[in-house]
Amino acid sequence: MIATAWRVIGVGFSLLVVLTAALLYGVEPQQTAFTHGARVGRDVFITFDLRTDDLTVLMLAVVGVVSACVQVYSIGYVRERIASYTALVTLFTAAMVTVVVADNLFLLLIGWEVMGACSYLLIGHYWERRDARSGAMKAFLMTRLGDVGFLFGIFVLGLGYGTFKISELGESPISSGTLTTGTLLLLVGVVGKSAQVPLQTWLPDAMPGPSPVSALIHAATMVAAGVFLIARLYDVFTAAATTLTVLAIVACVTMLFAALCAMAAVEVKRVLAWSTVSQLAIMFAGLSLGTSDGRHAALFHLTTHAAFKGLLFLCAGVLLHEVGTAAFVVLRRYTRRGALRKAMPVTFVTMTIGLASLAGVPGFAGFFSKDAVVEAAWLHARDGSTLGWVVLVSVCLTAALTAFYCVRLWLWVFFRTPALAGALGAFEDDDPMVDAEEPDTSKLHDPSWLMLGPLVLLAVGSIGLGYADGVHLNWGVALVTTVLALLGALPAYSLWQRGADPRPVVLEREFGVDQAYYRIFAVPVRWSAQLAVAGDRDVIGAYVRAAGRTGTLASQGLRRLQTGNAQTYLTAAVIGVIALAILAGVIGS
Repeated sequence: MIATAWRVIGVGFSLLVVLTAALLYGVEPQQTAFTHGARVGRDVFITFDLRTDDLTVLMLAVVGVVSACVQVYSIGYVRERIASYTALVTLFTAAMVTVVVADNLFLLLIGWEVMGACSYLLIGHYWERRDARSGAMKAFLMTRLGDVGFLFGIFVLGLGYGTFKISELGESPISSGTLTTGTLLLLVGVVGKSAQVPLQTWLPDAMPGPSPVSALIHAATMVAAGVFLIARLYDVFTAAATTLTVLAIVACVTMLFAALCAMAAVEVKRVLAWSTVSQLAIMFAGLSLGTSDGRHAALFHLTTHAAFKGLLFLCAGVLLHEVGTAAFVVLRRYTRRGALRKAMPVTFVTMTIGLASLAGVPGFAGFFSKDAVVEAAWLHARDGSTLGWVVLVSVCLTAALTAFYCVRLWLWVFFRTPALAGALGAFEDDDPMVDAEEPDTSKLHDPSWLMLGPLVLLAVGSIGLGYADGVHLNWGVALVTTVLALLGALPAYSLWQRGADPRPVVLEREFGVDQAYYRIFAVPVRWSAQLAVAGDRDVIGAYVRAAGRTGTLASQGLRRLQTGNAQTYLTAAVIGVIALAILAGVIGS
């Protein structure tokens, strides 16, 4: 009964967010100020001002729709700790809504931090699993590291401008050094929250959490908050040229790095996680151009990404729900007979739509939004901007790599390999059950419509959102990106036909970044901890133990004097009296 009540509340809240977005659509931008607040120190007064504009409406719609899909889907997916799960998802959504509507940096910070806490608890929902606990802790620590810079950035900008009200930032003069410092510090928080290089490793390791949580984190909250923040403070960031350059470098490195990692991942959710990191970097690349076209393209891609990435993670959840795993090596055992595609046609079709949109297949939403970023970069590069050229080349290369890993995932998961008559192929050496009997496919089926309904809705969005802003197609850009997608897809198809999946060690190990971080940070911390333990045990503890040992030895010595012999006691008394008399004589003389 309690679980049902929480589910009703969760779905109801998400639908309320969607309704709010619908009611605000077309309304003139406005700010709502609250006179009450809290004073922190002498110069800081925190108010709870709210702001509504086109960006607010867009983000509320994205957050509300994806959250509603996740809440409905979770009714059929989640079976354990339902009340706490639903409450946390609802709080998670509310925190993102707070970030979206806030017109005060500190109110935004509250929502920002609540999201971090909720992500820790939701990623660790299956707390009995070690990988879930470690993934949750890693996400919490790495995002908190970025949030330290974010907090300092708020103070630097707020005190520099003389206000913490977002709509008033940029209205008063500020020194270039203060502006650059403040925006760079905010960028540190954005990098942590949106899993960009060098704080990117937490997001792929957050996959042990429930798949609906992954969909919510990757599509509409948490990682999307970084893109939203820069879009919200775009006038401030565009005034800091150095920060935009740093953002462009981070974005270009991240999109290529993550796409290469996705090419070698052998688990569906991990491929999708790395693709999220890469696609977010494309959005940041658009924002780094410092133009209105770049901002519009980034937000357009954020919107379409919410649809197809939410769809893909929910489809991965169906695979987990039916098969028990999303690892290629296990799914291949079902694919040898085409079982997944035949037994789960709705899941197959919707996942195909999601992958097509992610790969940038013409006609799908991802094609239009990605091309918008490419076109914005081209226009900037054509004006003589080196930064524009760097972004343009990086996004084009990433488009080809994205097509490669999308086709690779689609073929290896759903289709038999012709060259090997349906064998495991490249994954055979990885299969611990290679000699086991064929899995029972008779029970495979599409789940209930509580889970399929959200898939269909998001699949429609993965196509239709590309036309929501009208079709503004640059045929030259479209031709180039389509050719690049084909150049990426054809090698994946060729390798699949031969039953080959070469995975260079450096890509399988994800460039060894985690291992490097372990050696640079974890090993010294563990060594310091062991040193502290040894110091407490062998130095401080030694004094305590020595004091106790001294008392024990003294008591043992005194105990030997208690013989129980009266003659011994009398002799000792006489000797004592004589000694005292001699001592008195010596002192008196």
